[in-house]
Amino acid sequence: MDRRAQIIAATIEVIAREGVAGATFARIREHARLSSTRLISYHFDSKEALLQAVLQHVIGQAGEVMSPVIAAARSPREKLAAYIRSNLAFLAERPDYARTAVAVLAAGTAAADSTTDQAEDLLVSLFLDAQRDGVMRSFDAPTFAATVRAAIDSTVTRFAHSPQLDLVACGEQLVDLFDRAVRPD
Repeated sequence: MDRRAQIIAATIEVIAREGVAGATFARIREHARLSSTRLISYHFDSKEALLQAVLQHVIGQAGEVMSPVIAAARSPREKLAAYIRSNLAFLAERPDYARTAVAVLAAGTAAADSTTDQAEDLLVSLFLDAQRDGVMRSFDAPTFAATVRAAIDSTVTRFAHSPQLDLVACGEQLVDLFDRAVRPD
């Protein structure tokens, strides 16, 4: 593992345990067993830059898991179900990633804003294509995409505070809810 990846991995673990405020360079240095905080500063100009890298890492890892599952789904409704299921299953298997994502997003960093837009854009595109093909009813795609993301994010926030929550079961409930909502009239 290269130094940058080592720092990101340590930061995820520290944030999952102590939150964003507790993730000081000193704590990250200690957890990563680095000789100096300057090694962190060498790779990241600021804590904000480190948080951006951490969030991008979590999202990138999620994307690697989710993308093939979504691509394998045949219909737009199946793709929506795959998106929800694979997102929550990924985080259920990596609770530190879930807690870290929740903490960074709750901190209101610039990193959070760009990731929300990316996730919603994918859903908007899916919804617009499906509506055009007549396999989903008419609704405002950006509003619905934001609603799907909010439901997933809210479920992950609950999981971060109550680790016994069954994310996979919650995912099934969300799939049922949103599938009913998009069915053509």
